[in-house]
Amino acid sequence: MQFVCDLSETIIVAISFFMIKKYVCLEKDLPQKRQTVFYLISGALVSAAFFIFGKSIAEAVCAGAVVVNVILARKKPYKLSGLLMLFPLSIINGIMVPLMVVPPYLFSIPEQAYQLGVYGVLFALFSAFMILGKRWRRKFARDTRDRSLSALEQAMLIIGGLLSQFFSIKIGNAVSAGETAVFNIGELIAINSLFAVAMTVAFVIMIIQGNKRNYYLRKYNNMQSHIITTMADIIENRDESTGGHIRRTAKYVEILAKELQRQGKHTDILTNKYISDMVMAAPLHDIGKIHISDTVLNKPGRLTEEEFTQMKTHTTAGRDLLEKAKGDLGDIHYLNIAIEMAAYHHEREDGKGYPYGVIGDEIPLCAKILAVADVFDALTSKRVYKDPMPFDKACNIVREERGTHFDEDVVDAFTVTSEKILAAMKTFSSE
Repeated sequence: MQFVCDLSETIIVAISFFMIKKYVCLEKDLPQKRQTVFYLISGALVSAAFFIFGKSIAEAVCAGAVVVNVILARKKPYKLSGLLMLFPLSIINGIMVPLMVVPPYLFSIPEQAYQLGVYGVLFALFSAFMILGKRWRRKFARDTRDRSLSALEQAMLIIGGLLSQFFSIKIGNAVSAGETAVFNIGELIAINSLFAVAMTVAFVIMIIQGNKRNYYLRKYNNMQSHIITTMADIIENRDESTGGHIRRTAKYVEILAKELQRQGKHTDILTNKYISDMVMAAPLHDIGKIHISDTVLNKPGRLTEEEFTQMKTHTTAGRDLLEKAKGDLGDIHYLNIAIEMAAYHHEREDGKGYPYGVIGDEIPLCAKILAVADVFDALTSKRVYKDPMPFDKACNIVREERGTHFDEDVVDAFTVTSEKILAAMKTFSSE
């Protein structure tokens, strides 16, 4: 009976470790094949440790396997900070110790029979979750996609886990002391159990609610992005020569911005959030073309001076439209970037651009990045007045304009990422 009880406890603890790691700690898992191999090896090691050394060593091996899994999943490369994520796993004790120890003590239930019954129920629930809970697991995966714990959430989980561990140990010590203790052991068990379970459940609920908020926020952002792209598509379709322009330039902007970030350039500006907002805002850079007549927009030949003057107004028209939208919608960050992109993407480093004729640092960084993406796409695309330019020739023109038309850092990033840009261009062409 004791052997079966110990084996059941080891299995339940091992399963709990990995499920809490996956569904509460929200660590990014290894690739599916590697993850399967990892779990099989871990399970074999835990089983071997149990039969050779007993449950304590087996559970230690399991804890070590979870730590290794978390460290591997954190990558860059294999951050040792993953060790800290072991602490939240002590929430297992926050539930298991009160559940397994308190009822037999308070109600005089045969301990081993009670524990085997609880282990049987837990194992049945785990099995049902894996076999019948496919829909729920898919929902959870959807809710947690692209989510990671904030620093505050990680700290709260670690603190909560340690407190749960502390209360669990106090419960165990109190029960071991039995009737010889000088304090009211029943009250101590009740209080510590309440704290341990309440804290554990509260932190798990906090994470799950955070997942839901993250999911709906992502849906809202996706809806916004689709509306923006659709609006830009409607405007772009008036221009018979720029099919796919907004999607290509947005992708080139993303490639260039991430390369600048990787190089450590403009790190005070190029946060992950800023880059994400910039990619969302990029499709709106030509929204002002809604005010340009179809005759000018689709003229197959060279524009006259008067027509070019009219064409240049799309920058200030776009700025005004987006500022009006900002006034109606509020101070949304990507709209601020969109305003700068619309207004400044035809400015030049040497001050010969339009509409303001500003130079250097007077031009917003987002507009400098967009300028390279915009001109490169114009060079390599077919227009009503020209054929597409070969990729290498277009790259040479961008490099030749370094420091005059384009920002030097952005052109350097363009040179480094030219292969990625070519691959993106081919992808859009195939589509």
